[in-house]
Amino acid sequence: MTENSSDKFTWPSAPSTAVEFERLMQAVDAILEQRGLPPFQRDMHVPRLFWEAFGWGGNLFPDAALAKLPGFQGDVLFAKARDWYKQVYGDRMNSEMSPGGVPVRLGNALWRLRYPLVFGTVTFTLSRHLSKKTVGNPSVQAGSNMLEWVEGLTPALAERLDDPQLEQFAQFFLSAFKTLIWRDSLPDTPLFEMARKDYDASTADLLGRRYGQARWGAQQAVEKSFKAVLQRSGIAFPTGGPNGHNLPYLAQQLKTHLGVAFDTGMLDAAQCSPAVRYNEEPSNEWQVLNANHAVLGLWAVLRDDPSVAAALNKPLA
Repeated sequence: MTENSSDKFTWPSAPSTAVEFERLMQAVDAILEQRGLPPFQRDMHVPRLFWEAFGWGGNLFPDAALAKLPGFQGDVLFAKARDWYKQVYGDRMNSEMSPGGVPVRLGNALWRLRYPLVFGTVTFTLSRHLSKKTVGNPSVQAGSNMLEWVEGLTPALAERLDDPQLEQFAQFFLSAFKTLIWRDSLPDTPLFEMARKDYDASTADLLGRRYGQARWGAQQAVEKSFKAVLQRSGIAFPTGGPNGHNLPYLAQQLKTHLGVAFDTGMLDAAQCSPAVRYNEEPSNEWQVLNANHAVLGLWAVLRDDPSVAAALNKPLA
C-alpha cells in the first residue's frame, strides 16, 4: 500500500486472483479508515481510489450479480468490492445510510424518525395503515409512507393517530427532512461539522433519557451554527466570556450584520446553561424535545435566508 505526496492512492496493478483482490481491499479499507470514514461510507469512496490506481471508471451502482462473475475487470471489480464490504461489515453498512434522524412524539412516547437516503426523487404519502412489507425495514419507493420511517412504530399505534396528529406529523416530517438535507450540504468546516454532531448527540441523548446532555447538545448545535455563519461572513464573535454561549447575543450579531431575524421563542428554547450537563439545572423530556426541535427551526431560518446563502457560498478567508 502506498500513497504519494498528493495523497493519490497507488497500487502495483489491478488484481487478477482472489488473493490479490483481498490484499487490495485490505489496503483500501485501511486507507479509508485512516481518513476517518466509518464503514458505511467507505464503499462509496472506493471508486475514486480505483480510478487513481487503475484509471477505473464505471458504474457506481453495478448489478450485484456481477460480483459472482470471474475476473476483476471493469464493473466486475467494483461489484466485488461492494460485495466485500457487505460481507465484512454486514449490517453496519446499512445502519447510517440516512441524512439523519430526529425525535418525534407520537401518542404518549418519543420515537426516532430516521429519514431515507434518497437518490433522485421520491413521493411521500401519509397513511395510518402501515404496510407489513415495509414495517421495520422501509425502502424508498414512489408513494413511501412517512409513518413507516418512524423506527419501531407499531400498526396499533399508527391506527390510533387522529387527523390533527397526522397533519402535524406530516408538516414536521417534510420541514425537518428539508432542513437535514440542507445541513448535509453545508460547507465542510470544523464548526459546521461539530454542529452536525452536536445535534445528532442531542437526539441520541434525548431518546436515551440523558436530558441534561441532550439539552446541551442542542444549545451547542445552534451556537456553532451561528458562529460558523458569522465566520464565513468575516464577522468576529466571542469564543468565551459572558456572550460565548449566549444564543440571543449571537443571533443579534447575525441580525445586525446580515439581517437575519430569528423567533425569540426558539432561541429561548435552545438556550441553556452549562450547568445542565451536571444536573445543577434540571431538565425534563418536554423541555429537551422543544430544544431539539428549536435547532431544526433555527436551522430552517438560516436555510431560507438569502444573505446566509450568499455568505456560505463565499470562500473562507
